[in-house]
Amino acid sequence: MFKISLLSISLLTIMAGAAVAPGLGEIAQAFPGESQTMIKLILSVPPLFIVPFSILSGILSSRISKKKLLLAGLVVYIIGGFGAAFTDSLIPLLVFRAVLGAGTGIILPLSTGLIADFYQGGERMKMLGYSFSANNLGAIIGNLGAGMLALINWHYVFYVYLIAILVLVLVALFIKGIPSPEKQAEAHNKTALPGPVYGWAFAAFLFMLAFYAIVTNLSLLIYSRNIGDSSFAGILFAINAVSMFAGGFSLKAASQYLNRLLPCCMLLMMAVGYSGLGVCYSQTILILSIIIAGFGSGWAYPFIINKASAYAPMGKNIAVMAVVSSAAFLGQFASPLILDTLHNVSGGTVTTIFFTLAGCMGLLAVISLSGTFSKSLPNQREEQ
Repeated sequence: MFKISLLSISLLTIMAGAAVAPGLGEIAQAFPGESQTMIKLILSVPPLFIVPFSILSGILSSRISKKKLLLAGLVVYIIGGFGAAFTDSLIPLLVFRAVLGAGTGIILPLSTGLIADFYQGGERMKMLGYSFSANNLGAIIGNLGAGMLALINWHYVFYVYLIAILVLVLVALFIKGIPSPEKQAEAHNKTALPGPVYGWAFAAFLFMLAFYAIVTNLSLLIYSRNIGDSSFAGILFAINAVSMFAGGFSLKAASQYLNRLLPCCMLLMMAVGYSGLGVCYSQTILILSIIIAGFGSGWAYPFIINKASAYAPMGKNIAVMAVVSSAAFLGQFASPLILDTLHNVSGGTVTTIFFTLAGCMGLLAVISLSGTFSKSLPNQREEQ
């Protein structure tokens, strides 16, 4: 029950912004006078508040009980998520989304930082993979529910956040044995974060920038190409989440089998998937592209988190996770702003966004492959 309760926290993080994505078309119709960029803020405002509150959580975790901090974050999360159901104008809706972001920011570094506190080595990678799978299980539940509820009334979309009540109960009952802040405060205060942590944080920023291109554009792409409705969008988001769930769940096995080729393979899969999204005009190609991109993404994010956690000094796991997760959600907030600017400057369509991202990922895959071969050369020379 400890593991289940610990992983249940991860159910809430991705769905904080993404759960309402299938209903974005219906919400846009409810506010016909607002621009698409303003409507997309419904998805991207939470990450803006996640960033400072995630950093604050990392600071507070060395001063107060992590369990109390976690419970407080869950209460704020519930208020922000469910409260939006009672709004009838865009500004109050965005305010509640900001509150949701604050609650998510508090719990986010704890969801992975506690794993780093309790697990090491291969077990840590496995649990981080499970954590990302739990992220996407939450997205599956949220997207399917939101897609169906949006057909009734767009207000009902925000009911999906009531799942946080179950998480609150599990945490209150079963999360025990967390080291007291006094035992970690000395190490926390004396040790600075190593430079590679910030490098992996930048990688998390770039990953989320690309990942959120799907979240913010998929529902609108379906409408513009007349491929389906919000219910189909919900199914697609669920398929994407299932693919990422499978990727996260298989990360440890993939790492053992592919070894140094893992970064190249996950980038290549994402490049192929995003290319398919750029050209698809049928449900079949759309589904296949989502599956391929989702599986690659399911490897990528926990891989980045695991690499960053390996550099965490003693007692600073939560602080490292706060930096990396803040960078990731800053990428989530920046995604529609940067990619919409690219779209407007180029005068293109949504195809421009997905092809640009696919090209960047393909280039990174080639660079990664070159680095893999160069690292293996000394060993080859020794063997010769």
